[in-house]
Amino acid sequence: MPGSTKLPPYLRQLERVLARLETAMLLSELDGFLAGVLVCPEMILPSEWLPVVLDPDEEGDPVLEHENDVRLILQHYNAVLHDLGRGHYAPLFNIDTRHDEVIWELWIEGFERAMALRPEAWNDLLRGSDETVGPALVGLHKLVAMTDSPPDSDDELGTLLSETAPDLIPEWVQALHVARLSESMDRLANRPATSTKIGRNEPCPCGSGKKYKKCCGMN
Repeated sequence: MPGSTKLPPYLRQLERVLARLETAMLLSELDGFLAGVLVCPEMILPSEWLPVVLDPDEEGDPVLEHENDVRLILQHYNAVLHDLGRGHYAPLFNIDTRHDEVIWELWIEGFERAMALRPEAWNDLLRGSDETVGPALVGLHKLVAMTDSPPDSDDELGTLLSETAPDLIPEWVQALHVARLSESMDRLANRPATSTKIGRNEPCPCGSGKKYKKCCGMN
């Protein structure tokens, strides 16, 4: 990835790990994939998505030499989650230094692979989307289609979308993250309440650190 010297040390190390595993995703593709996993309407566990990172086309039998290799991938997963939570997700795009051009196509290929893990969930989200989520999903789908069929030179709208994609992608991903959080909160709010009896000598659920009988249980 051009500009790798500007990456944090763990990402430079992760880039070397991915390069060693010939069947694995490249760093920009991995970044798009992890973003797609994290904003997916349904939770996807590492046990399901990690094999896709290592061998997305199922062409080989990649082997991680050290636990540190997995740790680096999970570290970036958590970093993307942290950035989304702060509202400051910044995709890792390749840069064509010859023309000073942002290459977003590899990132969107990774995002597409993540969507392929839960196609029905994404379709359901699109059907029930609002004025924020709908344009985000439609825009990302258009970018996916453009990687297979780039716009012609006389396609002004397609060319404009391609040129503005690096700015639109983080906005769209952030919108999908907010939508997922909102959906999760709605599910929790609508979940039937359960009543569990708390032992008097158990820790108080209020988080005080005291025993229940010496805290809220005194009331």
